[in-house]
Amino acid sequence: IVDGVIGATDPLAKHLGKDWTVPGREGRTPRLIDLVTQASGLPREVPNQTGGTPDDPFAGNTFDLSRAELAKPEPYLFPPGTGAFYSNWGYDLLGLALANAGGKSYGDLLAERVLTPRQLTDTKLNLAEGDAARTMQGHFFDGTPLPLVPSPETIGCAGGLYTSAADMMKFMAWHLRKDAAGDAERTVDHAGWLWRDGLSPVIGIDDAGPMGMMTLGWVGVLADKDKPMMLNKTGGLQGQFSYVVLAPTRGVGVFASINQFSVGGFKAMVAATNDLVAQLAPR
Repeated sequence: IVDGVIGATDPLAKHLGKDWTVPGREGRTPRLIDLVTQASGLPREVPNQTGGTPDDPFAGNTFDLSRAELAKPEPYLFPPGTGAFYSNWGYDLLGLALANAGGKSYGDLLAERVLTPRQLTDTKLNLAEGDAARTMQGHFFDGTPLPLVPSPETIGCAGGLYTSAADMMKFMAWHLRKDAAGDAERTVDHAGWLWRDGLSPVIGIDDAGPMGMMTLGWVGVLADKDKPMMLNKTGGLQGQFSYVVLAPTRGVGVFASINQFSVGGFKAMVAATNDLVAQLAPR
């Protein structure tokens, strides 16, 4: 956006390709900003996925399937831009649109524009040889170990990345910088692009506190009592729940992760992390 390669309000159809059909609902079709702020109106996952296995659960998530499902007359739960509903499918399509606009795969684009400049050398879509031995083992709700799985190109933008705590520290530090380098990108990234007031529905966005606004991927929780304004992102995959939260006006960021699916454990992790931010950067 800062470089002018894409516009935030570009229609999704502009960057998907001629063989894609993007229908509308009530006169509204999705824009890139609708996808990134979880306002696409699309379901959480691509419908009718088949072919996945425990060792390769995303095998059925293909661009051919996305193309067929999106072309159906009513793919949306609500008109794009009128509500907020957490959609991995929306981010799958966002990744493809960014790849087409950038002229290379999403993985290569991510490495070139984000990972390499910030020296995130241990962040990747798929593990290299020898990485499995040092990767945190995730577990199901009952404690059963879950396998490490490949991340196909289709899900990379929605959350197929492996990373390390050290890289997350670098990532948070970049977001908390106050100097001129990267200031334009941070300003665009942290700005409130979609505000809660008037949205209907709002689903799957309030895991770490009531969403006040959506930035470019971050959930913005407004300041309350002793807690400063926070930008957060939760995530879960293969028996792991992770949480990163920033208080960008206070220079504080915290990252946490647990290695078993647990509703109570997730809530406790988020609450403790938010409390820590409030202790480190009280209003």
